Amino acid sequence: MTRDPATVPAPDGVLGRVLRGPDSRAASVAVPVGAVLAALVVGGVLMAVEGVAPLSAYGEVVLGVFGRTRGLIDTAVMATPLILLGLGVAVAYRARVFTIGAEGQYIAGALAGTAWATVGPPLPGLLLLVSGLAVAVLTGAAWSGVAAWMLARFGASVVITSLLLNYVAAAALAWAVRVGIRDPGSFTPQSRPLGAAALPDIPGTGVHLGFLVALLAVPALAAVLRRTRFGFRVEVLGAHPEVLAATEARPARTRLAVLALAGAFAGLAGFVEVAGVTERMTPAFATGYGFTAIIVALLGRLRPVGVLVAALLLAGLTVGFDEAERVFIIPSTTVGVIQALIVVFFVAGDALSRRPGRRRR
Repeated sequence: MTRDPATVPAPDGVLGRVLRGPDSRAASVAVPVGAVLAALVVGGVLMAVEGVAPLSAYGEVVLGVFGRTRGLIDTAVMATPLILLGLGVAVAYRARVFTIGAEGQYIAGALAGTAWATVGPPLPGLLLLVSGLAVAVLTGAAWSGVAAWMLARFGASVVITSLLLNYVAAAALAWAVRVGIRDPGSFTPQSRPLGAAALPDIPGTGVHLGFLVALLAVPALAAVLRRTRFGFRVEVLGAHPEVLAATEARPARTRLAVLALAGAFAGLAGFVEVAGVTERMTPAFATGYGFTAIIVALLGRLRPVGVLVAALLLAGLTVGFDEAERVFIIPSTTVGVIQALIVVFFVAGDALSRRPGRRRR
C-alpha cells in the first residue's frame, strides 16, 4: 500500500532537530544569543588576523547604527523585507514545510506589482498603490502555491521545486526589465518608475510606510497562530500530520494554505521594497533577502516577535559594517561570514542543548 506523499512527515534530520528547539526555555533564548556572540568573537579574531583592531571595528559598527543620523533609519528600511519574508518562512517551517523559495516569491510579487503599477490601468495614486500591493500578494501566493500543487499532484519535493522556481523568477526579472516593462527612456535595463504608487514616509521619521506594515504584521500573525483554527492546524501539521489527516483536515490543503501564506508575505515584501526604496526594478533587485530570511526565521525560533528581533539585528549588522568598511580595511564579505557563523553556532548550540540524558523542563 502506497502512502500519499502529502501525508508523509518531513525527515527528522538536522533541520528537524533545530525546529524542535532546545530542552529548556532558558536555552531557547540562550542559544541564539550565544550564537550571535560567538560569531562576533570569531569575526573579531578574523579581523585581528587582517590587522584590524576588533573592538575599534565593532565600536564603529555600533556608531554606524546608533551614532549616525541615518543609521537607525537605514536599519529599519533594511529590516522591513527581512521581517515580512521571515514571517512567511517561520509559518512554513512551523508546519514542517521546508521551502527555500522565498527569494523567487519576493521577485515574482515585486515584478507583478511593478508591472501593474507602471503598465496597468491608470488609477489614482492611493488606489494604484493598494492594488499593486494586492497584485504582489496574490502573485507571491500563487508562485508559492505551484510548489504545493506539485507536491500534492506528483509528490515532488517542496525544497527542490521552490529552489528551482527561484531561478525561474530571476529569469523572468531579467526579461521583464529588458523587454516587458522596460523604461523606454533609459539606456540601462530597468522598469519604469512607480511614480504615484510609491510608498510615503512615516511622518517625522524618514522611514517608509512599509516598516509600519511589517511591524503590524508581527502581532497579527502571532494572533492568527495562537487563536485561530488555521494556527492550530499549522501546529498539528508540524508535530503530527497523521493526526491532522485523521481528525481535522487534509494535510495537503493545509500545506497549500501555509505555502500560499508564506508566498503572500514574500510578495508583499517584494513590492514594499520597490515602492518604498528602489521605486523601480533592475536586474540587481535579487539581493538574496529570501535566503537571509531563513536565518532570520531560525534565529527568531519561528516566532513572530523573534523574527522581528532577528531581522533588526541582522539589518543592524549590515548597516553598521557598511559604515565600518569606510573607516577600516575590512573585506566586504565580513557580514556574510558572520551570518554564516551565526547559523553554524546556532545549530551547534541546539545540538549541545539536546544532549542525550537531558529532559525537557
